[in-house]
Amino acid sequence: MRDVCDPAPLTADSLAAWRAEVSAALHTVTCGFEEKYGYGPGENAIHPPEAADLAAAGRLAAESAAFAELALYYGEIGAVHLSDVGNAYFLHSGEGALDERVPLPEAGGTAPAVLIGSDGGGILYAVGADGAVWRSRSASEEAEFDRITSGLAEFLDLLRRSVHRFHETGQPGFV
Repeated sequence: MRDVCDPAPLTADSLAAWRAEVSAALHTVTCGFEEKYGYGPGENAIHPPEAADLAAAGRLAAESAAFAELALYYGEIGAVHLSDVGNAYFLHSGEGALDERVPLPEAGGTAPAVLIGSDGGGILYAVGADGAVWRSRSASEEAEFDRITSGLAEFLDLLRRSVHRFHETGQPGFV
């Protein structure tokens, strides 16, 4: 596992490397999972983008420069299901995220934030007009949000580290 505190900007190559590393780590999480925890694993997968996700990526790119990283991400990766990592993490497909918006005055700008996913307890993750990733304080779109990373690359790095941490220690992740 590489340890990165300040990840490089997202590129198609960095997203491919992220997908490969996290997919391999998920495989190690699910091997022997039932013996260790007493029940079978849920879905733990990183899906490729579908045609609708690619179209959504194009629409996000055209909408705002703040969503450039998000558009790049959805051009390379579809839905992400980390059902058995910590409390679980779920990232929407591009198609699913495109219409999932929430006002986020904390992020500045006039464009509503794009809801990109949630955890197993309903905490929401959104990319704001500032390009940062924000987390809701409770399981509600009306909740206040706190900035957790300066951009999507840093957020994906936290997820990557969370998968490794869960495999190594059984402890929940960093997100």
